[in-house]
Amino acid sequence: MKWIGKFIGTLFLILLVTNVNAQKKYAPDQYYGREYRLDGDTLRYRVLYPAGYDAGLKFPLFIFLHGEDERGRDNVLQLKTGGYLYKEQTIRDYYPAVVLIPQCPEDDAWVNYNILSDGEIEIPDNPEETKSFRMLTKLIEHYLKLPYVDKTQVYIVGFSMGAFGALEMAMKNSRLLTAAVSMGGAIQPERLKKLKKFPIRMYHGQDDKVVPITYARDVYYQLKSNGCPADLVEYPGTGHDSWTMALSSSDFMEWIFDKKKK
Repeated sequence: MKWIGKFIGTLFLILLVTNVNAQKKYAPDQYYGREYRLDGDTLRYRVLYPAGYDAGLKFPLFIFLHGEDERGRDNVLQLKTGGYLYKEQTIRDYYPAVVLIPQCPEDDAWVNYNILSDGEIEIPDNPEETKSFRMLTKLIEHYLKLPYVDKTQVYIVGFSMGAFGALEMAMKNSRLLTAAVSMGGAIQPERLKKLKKFPIRMYHGQDDKVVPITYARDVYYQLKSNGCPADLVEYPGTGHDSWTMALSSSDFMEWIFDKKKK
């Protein structure tokens, strides 16, 4: 099966090059627009269903969290980066899943953090839970109750602000998830001390000036000391935009879908 991973990785690279003008590649027609409402709050999201989801089959749940620049209320902009992953039929065939791409409003964040005067992000020790994070948790719980979702394969992936959200979700709700992927994100390592045997892969640019790679390295060492099967992929000469290379790597999807709860 290794050749499949390399083939898909090559295909990702081709897709990445052909989607430089992402504004024209959101493909919202392939994702159904939905709203999750709870206690007067609303979280807009897009969902893509695999073939056979309505025929008694179960599929993995794949959640993709966007960064700051894709916040809004149009329920389209969040597809700019994550939407193309499942745009091609080949990807859907090899990695069928129920795909959720929620949109965080422009006045909120997946996780609270501070932005310093030089643009660097300062990670708080114990950030207050945001409204969007709370809604996201409830949305995931909602989908886990549906008959076509496989509870043993629940993956959360995020870049930049979304990577913070993915790590936060793994820390607070690992019971809901199977694995998490962070691209340019971080979390205070001490908060992960109770996380055991949970697979996390982090991608990070060594020249990241927004979220210094020391954050990711500290998280990695903490996870390894916990016994977690953690990976850290570093990109020399790359800044905060680590997801450009990560999403085109040969084993990106293979690593994720290889994970399954026993």
